[in-house]
Amino acid sequence: WLQASYNPIMDAAGRPVKVVKFATDITQEIQRRSIALLEMATPVTKIWDGVLFAPIVGIIDSKRAVDIMEKTLSSISDHRASTLVIDISGVAVVDTAVANHLIKITKAAVLMGCQSVISGISPAIAQTITELGVDLGSVQTTSTIESALREVIMSQGA
Repeated sequence: WLQASYNPIMDAAGRPVKVVKFATDITQEIQRRSIALLEMATPVTKIWDGVLFAPIVGIIDSKRAVDIMEKTLSSISDHRASTLVIDISGVAVVDTAVANHLIKITKAAVLMGCQSVISGISPAIAQTITELGVDLGSVQTTSTIESALREVIMSQGA
């Protein structure tokens, strides 16, 4: 990636006589910003001891789903989390691929000893998942973040 600027050189009468071009390689800057955006797009936050919160917003494609899984599992390991709340209230569309990615994340978390709760299940998303025949199995779900946090507090005996 290059960033370029063109600057005119004027004569004494103010007429352009030459143009000077400056070009700078900004490839590393673009890559750095891309990584920063990705991290902001998939935050996993410790909300109290042993509990992580992952709000997912926007469109989830295969690459983003892999990034979400990597970031989530890494955070579980780093924080030694026992509970993960994934909120999808900011996800407008859930298709089979998105539902399967969510299930994979929760199953991987369970393998690491971390229970998962998916919150933000709207009526439209519930209907879509049902119509698609996606089996959520034993994945715990709630309609709101508040419900998910209430369940987490109760399960931890707080």
